[in-house]
Amino acid sequence: MNHTNARRSGCPVEIVAHRGASAEAPENTLASVQLAWQLEADAVEIDVQLSRDGRLAVIHDADLQRTGGCNHRVIDLSMAELRTFDVGAWKGEQWQGEMVADLPDILATVPVERRLYVELKCELDSGSPSQIVDALERALSTAESKPDSVVLISFDMNLLAAAKRRLPEFSAFLVAEQSFRENQVGGTTTGTGNWEPSIDCLIESAVSAGFDGVDLSNTEAITAAAMAQVTHAHLASCVWTVNSIEDARRLVLAGVESLTTDDPRTLRAALSGSAGQ
Repeated sequence: MNHTNARRSGCPVEIVAHRGASAEAPENTLASVQLAWQLEADAVEIDVQLSRDGRLAVIHDADLQRTGGCNHRVIDLSMAELRTFDVGAWKGEQWQGEMVADLPDILATVPVERRLYVELKCELDSGSPSQIVDALERALSTAESKPDSVVLISFDMNLLAAAKRRLPEFSAFLVAEQSFRENQVGGTTTGTGNWEPSIDCLIESAVSAGFDGVDLSNTEAITAAAMAQVTHAHLASCVWTVNSIEDARRLVLAGVESLTTDDPRTLRAALSGSAGQ
């Protein structure tokens, strides 16, 4: 599936709902994902962590402290045990009873011609890359997922490369956060500097690993020139996390193909009808 086909009618970019419609519903839950589809998001992004029994639990953090109210680590619990925790109530009473989902639960919700971005997490002591890829392969097989319905993403080069080698038919995007480092002379900043890692470095890393795209942080480093380099390298471009309409419009003009947002409702409404402008 290319990005043009993935867009809902009238929107110039693919709108990716970050952890589902997480501005409104509890992140990384079935409720959040289903709301994102109802809001006509083109895609949904979720995070997965390995459980003790080799399943991929849909949760961002390595433990349940923030969303489940306890300090148990995901890797120490079976999927059945993880499902006993309420990960919706923290967002509001109306979400009480939302359980930790596993990856096949979410894969089963993906509508035709839309897709799921699966961020593979590999925290310290939370499972090896090979264990995570084994679990991923099982989940994709269980859900009978088509390659154009899933994008594999990760900050971890080694993990993403292992997934791409095992599942070459699925697209893989390298996730990266760029930060501005000011130049200094004699301990004094010069007013100049560079974005690190550079777009050249990121493109080289993605191409050499056989990846299909880059998923970059929302910074001033995302320019038309940078996106032209990405396109020239035959890589797809996605930017996270974009919640400002002003930022979204700037990134569209720069040539970004996909925007990941906590608030797909607002961003889609703001951008719809601006195709070609």
